[in-house]
Amino acid sequence: MDLKTALSVCVKTGKTYSGLKETMRALLMGNPKKIIISKDCKDKDRIEYYCKLSGTDYATVNLSSLTLGEYCGKPFPISSLTIINPGDSNISDIKE
Repeated sequence: MDLKTALSVCVKTGKTYSGLKETMRALLMGNPKKIIISKDCKDKDRIEYYCKLSGTDYATVNLSSLTLGEYCGKPFPISSLTIINPGDSNISDIKE
């Protein structure tokens, strides 16, 4: 399963949050399975720092925020995608 298919299946069948504010909230309060970060995310270093502190798996993908939003089926850019439940996708196998 390629990245585009894995992301769309994850968004449709699992539970995800999009955006920096939701990502930071999940990292501080919850236990996300994985964080997907776009290549042009302005707060990439901050997200990576909190991922390391909480022990959360993360991947920086070589996609712009517009493309990441498109892959997730959204009409707006997504700088970071928080995966709480991957659903039927194998998104946890995706590496940087």
